[in-house]
Amino acid sequence: MATMILLPDGSSSVSNWTPAPFPNTVSAALDDDNGDTSYVKSSTNNAAMTIEFANPSVAEADIDTITSVRFLSSGRSTHRTNDARVAIDYEVPSGNGQEVARYDAHRTNYETINGTARLYSDGSSAAWTYANLEALELKCTKAQTVEVYLSYLAIEVTYTEAVAADNATFFGANF
Repeated sequence: MATMILLPDGSSSVSNWTPAPFPNTVSAALDDDNGDTSYVKSSTNNAAMTIEFANPSVAEADIDTITSVRFLSSGRSTHRTNDARVAIDYEVPSGNGQEVARYDAHRTNYETINGTARLYSDGSSAAWTYANLEALELKCTKAQTVEVYLSYLAIEVTYTEAVAADNATFFGANF
């Protein structure tokens, strides 16, 4: 099995999430796990942002099957005693159930929360396609009013590599 990482490259909507340090963009703030160097933050209940991802770095012809897709994240609660929660939904393609990333109460340390490996693009039976990867979007919705900082949000794709034909053996054996 091989893996590739899809990083944020845009946002289709952002409400009550602030990238920092200013004038960072939401996608630039989430594209590497660098703690307080760049992040997005929110303390507003139901604040939402929809994140778009870069197209796959592996060519479609080099992928035999897509085995699973999951989100990778790093965040922290800024409260000393209360956790911060962010609901993460696959907007495109839809059908995968919502997951809640719960970042433990700790004023300085970031915590890695990785989503469940999604075997199907629709949550039940449809295999992932290359077109699904090209269109991926995640919606993050802040729960409650405990402030949260997110430093990283990416997609991990696990796939089986396509096997290239060995024409050298064929031609060498027949000529």
